[in-house]
Amino acid sequence: MQAFLYVDLTSDTSFQQPVVEEVHKSLPSVSVLDIDARSDKLLQHYALRLLREAARAVVCIKAEEHTQDLGSLMPLLEELFQEGKQRLVLLQGQHPRLQRIFSARSHVAFKVVTEEEVVQEVKRYCGELS
Repeated sequence: MQAFLYVDLTSDTSFQQPVVEEVHKSLPSVSVLDIDARSDKLLQHYALRLLREAARAVVCIKAEEHTQDLGSLMPLLEELFQEGKQRLVLLQGQHPRLQRIFSARSHVAFKVVTEEEVVQEVKRYCGELS
C-alpha cells in the first residue's frame, strides 16, 4: 500500500484541501488522509497506523514560521524518523525547527516545496512503484 498524509499546522486550516483532493484524483490507488493541529487522538491514531502499514508514504507538512506547538505531531515525527522505511517528507512553507529536525536525519528523504510542487512530488515518488 502507498499512502499520502497531509498535516496542516497552519492557523487558517480549512476543511477542503486542494492538494489532498488533487492527489486523491491523480493517484486513486494511493491511500489519502489529512489531519490538522486540532485533530483528535483517534484521527492521529489512524494517521500513525497508515504510516506504519504503508510500504511507501509521502507526508506533506504545511507549516508557518510561527507555528510553535508540535506536541500533537511528535508520535508521527517519531515514526518518520525510523530507519529503513520508504518515506518522503515534504515541508510546505517555512518552519526553521522542522527543517533542522529533518535535515539532521540523513536517512529521511526531505524536501521543502511550494503548494504547486506537492502533487508532482507525490506522483514522482509513488509512481516509482506503479
